Amino acid sequence: MQTEPRRKERTMKTSREMELLLERMPVGRLAVMTADGPYVIAVNYLFFEGGIYFHSGQAGRKMEALRSDSRVCFLVDDVGPQVIFEQGCGISQIYESVVCFGKAEVVEGPIEKMLILEKMVQKFVPENNALPPMKDQNIEKTAVVKIVVESMSGKANVLSPSHTVLLNRFHVQK
Repeated sequence: MQTEPRRKERTMKTSREMELLLERMPVGRLAVMTADGPYVIAVNYLFFEGGIYFHSGQAGRKMEALRSDSRVCFLVDDVGPQVIFEQGCGISQIYESVVCFGKAEVVEGPIEKMLILEKMVQKFVPENNALPPMKDQNIEKTAVVKIVVESMSGKANVLSPSHTVLLNRFHVQK
């Protein structure tokens, strides 16, 4: 299903803009289809060489859903402050978001699996933290899933000098 965005001026113009957000954010939301209907879960992830990777236990609702239907939707967003806006209800939200559609596949090769897990650790753990090596039995119990991205779109409402930031209970002014 392709639809045209209503606010075309907020559409991210290049795939690189979308990739930068995917590289920067730590958590995304994975949407899968279960027998009971849609299921969305937040996951830590890695955007690497055009694919989105996350790890999971081998069993559970998410993995069961992926095994029965590999189609997924993945969302990342960076939510900023609210600002005064001359239209609508008088305020607007500053944000960037990317939505990806694709197919999930379990990474089976032990070398690729280890590479992705190491890169995920590098993304989240500062370099100066010495961590023990990953244990083989832990790696075997861990599923690594790659989302092969088939399409993505992005939107942004970027903070500008003309905006007046509103203090609210969700964001502290920086």
